[in-house]
Amino acid sequence: MNHELDCNPDNSSTKPTKDTQQKIYALGVRAETGLPLCEDAATILRRATAYESSKSKDPGYKAEAKLARKKDQDSRRPKYGITGDVEDGNNLAGAGWGVVFSSNATQEVKNALKPLIEYRSREAKELFRIFENDDGYNPGESCAEWLSRHGASMMVVDPRNGVPFYLLLVGSPEEIPFEFQYLLDINWGVGRLSFNHTNDFRAYAESVVDYERSTTPVNARNLGIFSTRHELDVATQMFSDMVASPLALGDQRRPRLGAKNNFRLESFIGEEAGRKLASKETFSNILRGKSPGGRAALLFTGTHGMCFKADDPLLPEAQGALVCQDWDGYGSIGPDDYFAASDVPSDAHVQGMIHFAFACYSNGCPQFDDYDKEEDSTPMRIAPRPIIAALPQRLLAHKQGGALASLGHIDQAWACSFTSTRGARQVQGFRDVIAHLLRGERLGLATDQFNARWATLSSELTDVLYNKNRGLEIADWELANLWLARNDARNYIVLGDPAVRLPVESLK
Repeated sequence: MNHELDCNPDNSSTKPTKDTQQKIYALGVRAETGLPLCEDAATILRRATAYESSKSKDPGYKAEAKLARKKDQDSRRPKYGITGDVEDGNNLAGAGWGVVFSSNATQEVKNALKPLIEYRSREAKELFRIFENDDGYNPGESCAEWLSRHGASMMVVDPRNGVPFYLLLVGSPEEIPFEFQYLLDINWGVGRLSFNHTNDFRAYAESVVDYERSTTPVNARNLGIFSTRHELDVATQMFSDMVASPLALGDQRRPRLGAKNNFRLESFIGEEAGRKLASKETFSNILRGKSPGGRAALLFTGTHGMCFKADDPLLPEAQGALVCQDWDGYGSIGPDDYFAASDVPSDAHVQGMIHFAFACYSNGCPQFDDYDKEEDSTPMRIAPRPIIAALPQRLLAHKQGGALASLGHIDQAWACSFTSTRGARQVQGFRDVIAHLLRGERLGLATDQFNARWATLSSELTDVLYNKNRGLEIADWELANLWLARNDARNYIVLGDPAVRLPVESLK
């Protein structure tokens, strides 16, 4: 990281040394080494150059760049990605809701989702759509091609043109690629459901409908923050000092998170007086509703995600598992140190909860690395196939009632999500999304700030590369940070129905 970065806004730890000034940090730990992900700026820049060079040969690359610029302009509109004719983007009768099945989706899966589909059809009325069979997603189809087939285009959404604003994709990332979701989500409010068992689709659908119909929600007006802070680990120190603690405690300019919305807040950050606050046991108790504050409506977590090699048999079950404070540090890491899908207790009470997880692979993993290539510029294979992370799947389909949704990362999550290209703390993106959720906005609308950030950074990167090609001097670390920040902002996705919301008017 650059020399201006102070990892500790409140002076509770030291600034980076010369050895760390040119490092760029990800929130992930390699399972085989027990070492955090950390790269020097020169290596990142080499990869960025190779990536942009290969991408520039793709016919869709210029269209993607043009779309980013258009979104950058539209992001200043008061109604996010929806045309101003829609007075309330949270009203499904005005914004619309649709479900997009892969073309080979089974009838069993469609039947399993009927409770949710029928419920949303009554809310969206004439702006309800089912895209299935030939109308669904077809293999190899681009986002622009799919929209065009249905009378829409990649610009500000008019739900009366044939594609509603809220779209639930149903299918694995092999059936409906992550790239399709990324691009569609630039203007639409998009979520995805992908499970290994048909019964999990049914469990999720019934849980959401049951929760939204209830006049007495089972959870409370509680907000939880869970964040690790490990000695000698810059990445978690940065996140806890620059994001978690300021959000939990407030600062000289802003109150603590949720105060304006009358949400109670309970935080578990690092350790205190030798007691590990962000432990694996603590996380289990939060899911069970056994923490002192009770059941949370929204849980925000920031820690390392587990990174397994492509041929590791644990990858499907534990990729993106959340590292807890139990991890002692560099050199080794094992199942007792992280929270995986298999650790979700049978008596968990997560119905009605939205989980916002900042960690590498927290929501899934692509087959090929978005940030690295082999020496011959071929993609770096990091998984046998693209996968959805098992932990959010388990939470969404829990037998005692599932979580409403999970907002998290595909691929690696980088510190540039909460710093500027010059290393200054920039957490308003997190605060903005959470504040919208605490006001009761639907998830697909509340997360639009991430899409606007992706578009803005794409435009800025294009300009910086142009200036560099003209001979202007651009520091390696600045260009590397900008490139990573652009890709990082793109890689947030929603698992679950994007139309879910916290019923703040009923939460006590």
